[in-house]
Amino acid sequence: MKNTSFLKLFLFAIICAFMAASCTTKEGPMGANGLNGENGENGINGINGTNGTDGKDGVDGNVSCLVCHTQAGMDALTALYNYSGHAAAENVSYAGGRASCSPCHSNELFLNALNQAPGVAAVDIAYPTAISCSTCHANHQSLEDDISAPMTTVAAVTAIANESVTLDFGNASNLCANCHQSRRGFEYYQALTSVTINGIPTEVPDGMVGINSSHAGPHHGPQANTLLGDGAMVTGTIATHTSVGCTGCHMGEVDGFTGGHSFKPSLAACNSCHSGATDFNINGKRTDFDTRLEAIAEALVEAGALGKDEDTGEYHPAVSIVTDDEFLAFWHYMYLYEDHSHGAHNPPHFENLLKSAETALGL
Repeated sequence: MKNTSFLKLFLFAIICAFMAASCTTKEGPMGANGLNGENGENGINGINGTNGTDGKDGVDGNVSCLVCHTQAGMDALTALYNYSGHAAAENVSYAGGRASCSPCHSNELFLNALNQAPGVAAVDIAYPTAISCSTCHANHQSLEDDISAPMTTVAAVTAIANESVTLDFGNASNLCANCHQSRRGFEYYQALTSVTINGIPTEVPDGMVGINSSHAGPHHGPQANTLLGDGAMVTGTIATHTSVGCTGCHMGEVDGFTGGHSFKPSLAACNSCHSGATDFNINGKRTDFDTRLEAIAEALVEAGALGKDEDTGEYHPAVSIVTDDEFLAFWHYMYLYEDHSHGAHNPPHFENLLKSAETALGL
């Protein structure tokens, strides 16, 4: 009886131990997810930001463009421009593609020269085109601000003949000065040690100056220099006409085929200052200038500094060796002749140059 009870207790203990081990080594299945709680109340809205400032109304594109770009307006500009020396393009074929000449003789290399990095040499081009609208007038980057006739540049210009000189009119005439300036100064000729005459290299003696080309001189169109009193062999003065600049006289009121984009000065432009003038020979100054310049030219022919085409009556530099005085007279003659204003651009300065040349030649 006692053994039976003991056996029962032993088996019960084993069963309990087995059940306890089973309960500690296995997890029961997960219960179902509980229900979501209720949403909380919405927060309070933030304060609205301050409104920005209204921008400035832009320019009416159509109205602005049509100031210039009506058909009638463009036809009139084109007709006048085609009458100008710029449009004639007479020098484009031989000079427009040559690196040394092209910045002033073709549209492409003028613009290239403006944007050229310092120290980068110009190059020849095969198919140059004449000076055109885009040469002088930049693209319209914006219709804001001053959009009337935007210029490719109005910056002051470093003189080609003398980099220490700045040519500056302080206005759009600076664009003209890029090309209408001397290419060489008189110092270049004074530094020549020999000149080739009739194929023979000839030494230039002390106290003499060589003229080495039929194109000698400041080159065509040194008007920026003459107006600003630069580039002569005597001290110059700034012309009164610089106050109106190149455009004030050469793009004035249109009168037939003068004024405006013909670049030919109209008498109406002169009358704004010279009231009552009926031609450009104001007070006989033009006649006096031309007469004196002709006498200087004839004396320079005798000195051998100039040659004369008997068919046309035109004078041109002659390859030669001349005295210092004769060279001074030669330089001032070329300076005044190439200006092509017959004395109008800078009368006081030109009077001094005529006198210095006449004195040097004993006239």
